[in-house]
Formats: sequence, C-alpha cells, structure tokens
Amino acid sequence: MNKRIEILFQFIKFGIVGVMNTCSSWVIYYPLIFLHVNYIVATTIAYILSSILGYCLNHKWVFKSNIYDSKSVLKYYIVYGSSYVINITCMWLFVDVLHFSTYLAPILTLCVTVPYNFLFNRLWVFTQKENQYLKDAKKYHTFAICAYKESPYLEECIKSLLEQTIKSNIIIASSTKNKHIDSLAKKYHIKTYYRDGKSDIQDDWNFAVKQTKTELVTVVHQDDIYYPTYVENILSNYTGKELMIFVDNHYYIDGKSVNNKNLKIKKILKFPLTIPGIKNIRWIRKLTLSLGNTVQCPSVTYNKELLKPQIFTSDLKFALDWDTFLKIYQMKGKIQYIPFKQMAFRISDEATTKKSMDNSLRITEDTIMFEKFWPKSIVKRIMKYYVKCYEVYEKED
Repeated sequence: MNKRIEILFQFIKFGIVGVMNTCSSWVIYYPLIFLHVNYIVATTIAYILSSILGYCLNHKWVFKSNIYDSKSVLKYYIVYGSSYVINITCMWLFVDVLHFSTYLAPILTLCVTVPYNFLFNRLWVFTQKENQYLKDAKKYHTFAICAYKESPYLEECIKSLLEQTIKSNIIIASSTKNKHIDSLAKKYHIKTYYRDGKSDIQDDWNFAVKQTKTELVTVVHQDDIYYPTYVENILSNYTGKELMIFVDNHYYIDGKSVNNKNLKIKKILKFPLTIPGIKNIRWIRKLTLSLGNTVQCPSVTYNKELLKPQIFTSDLKFALDWDTFLKIYQMKGKIQYIPFKQMAFRISDEATTKKSMDNSLRITEDTIMFEKFWPKSIVKRIMKYYVKCYEVYEKED
C-alpha cells in the first residue's frame, strides 16, 4: 500500500478512535458540568478516564502493535499530558478570553489536539526501535520444555515455540526417558537432556534451567501453547536488570479458550505492577500475591544470572511457583509485567495441577502460603472463598 494512503487510513482510524474517546470523555464531562463541577476539574477527570480507552484502541487497532512496551505507556501519557496542557489552555482561551460556551469549547479544542496527538503517537509513542536483545535473541533466551511421560500435547507446544516471530533456543528436559519424547526431539531437531532419579517438579525445573546456556529462560510446561510474539514481547521489555518478566495468559480447556472470572480477578490484582514508579516497590509487589497466586508459572521468563544459584528452592510442591514468586518479589531488583495474553495454560486430567487437586495438596499448600501474608484467623476466612476458584480445574462434561 502506498505510504501516503497508509498514513491517511491510519489518520482516519485515529480520528474514529478520537471520536470514541471524545464521546466517552463527554459522557463524563457534561454530567459533571450539569452538577456544577468546575470545568477544569471536569475536563481533567474526563481526560484521564477516557485516555485509557484511547491507549488500548490506538495500540491494537490504529497502529497495530502486537508488542507491549512499558516505555510506550509512559510515552503515551507524556504526549497526552502535554496534550492535556494544550487542551486546558485552549479551554481557557475559548471560555475565559473569547467567552465561548463551555459546551462549544471542547469541540473547538479538538481541532488542535487531534493533529497533535496523531503526529506524536505515530512518530514517537508507537514507533519501536530494535534493541540488542531482539537482534540476537538466541544469545539471550531459551525455552526449556519440561516433558513428562507421553503427553499428547507436547508436539503442539513445540510447534508454538518454533513459530515465534523472533527465534530463540529450544531444549527438552525430562526425568522420564521414552520414545515419544525422543521421536519429537529428533523430528524437530531439538536437543534433549534426561535427568536420573525420581520425577520431582522442583528438581525437574532446576535441571531444565541448568541445561540452558542463556541468561533468560522460560520453563515451559509440555501442555501449553505460546503466542508467536511471546519472545518478541519478552525481549522488547528486557533491559538486563529484570529478575523476571511475565505475561498474561488464558486457560485452554477441551480445545476451547477460557478467560474466566479467576483470570479477570488476577488481572485486577496485578494492576499495580503496570504503574511506573511504584511497580518495583517490594511491599507493593508482595501485596499483589497476598490474595492468591496471580502469576501462571509457564508465563514467566527468569533471569537465571540474577537468580543464582538456583531459581526454585521452595519446600512446597504444588505451590512451588507461588512461593518462588514471593521469594523473587522480595529480592532487590526489577520485575516486568506485560499485561497482554501471550500464552495459553492448558488444563487437562493429565496435568500436575489437576492431580494436585485430586489429592487435596493444593488446599494444604495454599493455606501455608496465605499464612506467609496473614494471621491464621484471617487465612481460615480467605480459604472459605478461595477454594471456589478451584472450579476452573473441574473438567466440563
């Protein structure tokens, strides 16, 4: 497509988003004016709330970015912050100086702010510069698949890793040597490592990490599926100082994508981790884990160079991941949360999660974890409600 036509269509879509954004702000602004709220205060409230919708639509639809960049959020609000100053200045000019109606002034202000916002969003906010980690991904990142027995989903998992937009390394680690794993490893030219001894989640995960040569490692469950832009998102947000980087996910049950109430609650609890300036305050990070484990273990990429000597050191089995995240959150250093769905966590009868549910291990260990945050009397009350979230692991008929 001709570059000028592309820019024109982009501007039209930006204008449509602007109309939607403006309408949403007016829905807030005019009732406040009707309630005799000062027009500056009303404009401020409307501007802040409507900007959230604007960012989401511009990111996904107008500029078609599949990559979350925490810096882009900051840049977006710098642009909209400066736009806000222009907005208020224009409002002051139209209302106090030129004595236009407070109902007409916002419409006239759009003629100034829309071109300004489009220009800076296109040329600065949503323009991504390639970094050193993206240029040489295999030097920095490895997928370590923890395979167990003969999973019918292992091949689908491998394919999702091979289809990444940015290619990195893939290995398979297992404590259950068998022909199924060997045949898939041979088919897709993946190096395989076998551990001697009885299968154990913590030992298997640490073994898998130890076999990798890169500083970043994603411990992959053999049942799960990763979006093609997973590695690209991870490396786009990596600066070399993050202890861990993790993404959002959805559940995959009986071949269907499920985004249930549990995941929505987790996303709300993780919201403080998206706010620059406070997201790496350790007590705030810890607070996001205090009402349950908000992070799915295979959605995490670890910086093993900063987490030496071993990443997984918990005494727990099922709650191993929750306990690990708590340990990392309490460490000095950065974590990066990418609030985009970049992988699917499969729930099946073969999964360790399901087996842990069957023998009540989850209830016991979740209680232990809650007691690390709350007095026992409060934990008892929390568990009465928390066990209801286990229903997601019940297979649908």
